[in-house]
Amino acid sequence: QWAAYQIGRWPDLIWLFHIPNGGKRSKVEAARFKAMGTRAGFPDLALLVARGPYHGAFFELKAPKGVLSAHQKAYIEALREQGYYVAIIRSIDDFISETNKYLQL
Repeated sequence: QWAAYQIGRWPDLIWLFHIPNGGKRSKVEAARFKAMGTRAGFPDLALLVARGPYHGAFFELKAPKGVLSAHQKAYIEALREQGYYVAIIRSIDDFISETNKYLQL
């Protein structure tokens, strides 16, 4: 919701979207998502707008005490190596701060 309200300030937020890789699903639904190309551990949000030295940004949403899985760590490292900005988000304040920081580059 915050991003939708900020489009007037940051028009590039129209390029922010959720990647439906996580969540609890039935076996049938999980198989369907896997067949469509979902990947365990891929970040939750993507902002496909280049800024500064980065090709785009990815945001991994975690609970305040949530732990990154091995798959998440691997994707984060790989995305950073490919020139993407990646942030671990543990609160709405983290998301606002990291998004503003990225868009100001």
